[in-house]
Amino acid sequence: MKFVTSHGDDCRQFFLDYVVKDRKCLYIGTLGFNELCLHYPRVLAGFPNFDFLFLVEERPEVSEILKRSAQRNKDVLIQALTHRSLRFENVPIVADDTANVAGRRATRVCQSALSNGYSDVFVDASAMSRGVCFPIIKQAYERCRSALGVNAHVVVAGRNKSSLRVASMSSDAPQYVHGFQSDMDTDSVRSALKLWIPQLSEGSATSLNRIHRALAPDESCPILPFPSADPRRGDLLLREFQEPVLNDWDVNLLDVIYAHESDPTDVCETITRIHKSREESFASSTPRPARTILSPTGSRIGSVGMLLAALRMDLPIMYEESIGYTSALSVVPELSDNIPEHLWHVWLTP
Repeated sequence: MKFVTSHGDDCRQFFLDYVVKDRKCLYIGTLGFNELCLHYPRVLAGFPNFDFLFLVEERPEVSEILKRSAQRNKDVLIQALTHRSLRFENVPIVADDTANVAGRRATRVCQSALSNGYSDVFVDASAMSRGVCFPIIKQAYERCRSALGVNAHVVVAGRNKSSLRVASMSSDAPQYVHGFQSDMDTDSVRSALKLWIPQLSEGSATSLNRIHRALAPDESCPILPFPSADPRRGDLLLREFQEPVLNDWDVNLLDVIYAHESDPTDVCETITRIHKSREESFASSTPRPARTILSPTGSRIGSVGMLLAALRMDLPIMYEESIGYTSALSVVPELSDNIPEHLWHVWLTP
């Protein structure tokens, strides 16, 4: 897989040059409580050949203040996209028996939309959960690789600091993202030499520890954000993860990966280089196959870099789905007039 990227102001220029009249485009985003879900719809509202599909992720436990924030965002979207083809579709994240159905339900909703003769599909990862976003992007990419020839795009916006202070409630059940299991849990890789690459983020130590126990990897190479908007963030994360990194995961500090906090291509190329080098080394020295498993947490932009690497090399992704969100805020923050500091567009090509 190859990809073409645009960054910052170049994203808007790409849309102006690329979205010509003969293209029929579909935007797939999410109605989230984070205002980042508004940026790209507002930008693309000026193009008459775009249809808009927003997924409403339904979780059993969400704070009332976050629900009000999501409703505010919905009102903004309806106003900005007046007289446009606009749909909101509910996507249950957890089934009645507590099973994680996020990816399957999301791809089922998008399947019918993708069959409407679109030339291009833009998936907005800015505020969409990984369990929903990653399967949809892979679904669009598979159509790109097929005879249908649909162009698949990923857009993502990020801020250095969010106005919403939110805590995630994990499902406590590690599992592979729908469509990103590869050949794991099959007899052919039962004895595989597993390398685990988790993306470290604040407050995720407990979840990542459960994933580590479920995988039982032979090696672990955590990713720390560097460069970062906060120059000390990597050091603070390493202090937070000191116990699991040095003891539970038995990480050699020379194996810690440093990747740019707000550049998904840096994350992707770093993982690609490590995985290919490892495959070549083990291919000639041991009969055991080598596998690389990814675990994204934290920044969506860094997670998109992991997604690109997984699509390129068919890597499995293990995570824990969020079953709810809480916030101590009592008032919905005002919408910011400032453009997000980090904007990316990625055009996926087979």
